[in-house]
Amino acid sequence: MATSTNDELSVVIPAYNAAKTIAAAIVSARTAGASHVIVVDDGSSDDTATLAADAGAEVMVQENAGASAARSRGAKKVATKYVTFLDADDELLRDGVQRSIELLEADETLAVAAGRVMGFVGGGEATLLPQTFTEVNTKTLLVTGYGPWPPGAAVQRAALMRRAEEIEPPALRPRFAEDYELLIRMSLVGGIVRHDIPSMRYEMAGGKSAKSAGSALACKEAIREHYAVPLGIGIQLMSRMRMRAAANKRVARGHKIAGRRAKAAIYMATAYAQGVVSLFERGRSV
Repeated sequence: MATSTNDELSVVIPAYNAAKTIAAAIVSARTAGASHVIVVDDGSSDDTATLAADAGAEVMVQENAGASAARSRGAKKVATKYVTFLDADDELLRDGVQRSIELLEADETLAVAAGRVMGFVGGGEATLLPQTFTEVNTKTLLVTGYGPWPPGAAVQRAALMRRAEEIEPPALRPRFAEDYELLIRMSLVGGIVRHDIPSMRYEMAGGKSAKSAGSALACKEAIREHYAVPLGIGIQLMSRMRMRAAANKRVARGHKIAGRRAKAAIYMATAYAQGVVSLFERGRSV
């Protein structure tokens, strides 16, 4: 398989109190072919910034503002043709990243190429996660209501990412679900393709979407409405009780993965009851 040249790929890693994982994330980015690794320390209270610098990354430090702001700041430093956004507890896989670059090189109209995702918990064995989208475009993203992969699975064309910043409607820039909004914006400026070679290892026990599930879902629904209305794409927004049920399911999954089965059962039971109530609510159509 052909490999990328060393000047084609940057990897941006927003990081908050990621001292335990940041070095491995940086090493994986280098192994995947990145010539430039940018770590944006989002107000960490541990040694994240020092360890990232020791691992060879360019480090930017900011007061805590959330992953969205950190990712955006890091993106402004990208000078390569392609960029991947990697969470600090995840790792890139070289073959999948290189395949994504090959696909982008072969078709200038593509904005994003992504591979499969290997999910793992802590030091456990990674398993291939199922695909949930048959096709990824603006309509499927808005109608389905969630992203098809974690941000690290995708390689994005930097020039089209910059163009996506300038188009209408203006970016909403929420504190959560920012990767979902970015993918929607990328779909407006170019094609999105995926392949079957794993591109990343994804830590399933972490993630702010589980720790702040209600806020993440509220941001996601705000994003859907923000784009669906001006684009004329009909969608059904989640009702209030359905959002609560979905949030509790996310929290339950997080507890289950972490081995806290009693807490998982409580949250799942609550989610089930809320799901029953939500059957009598009607989500708003836009």
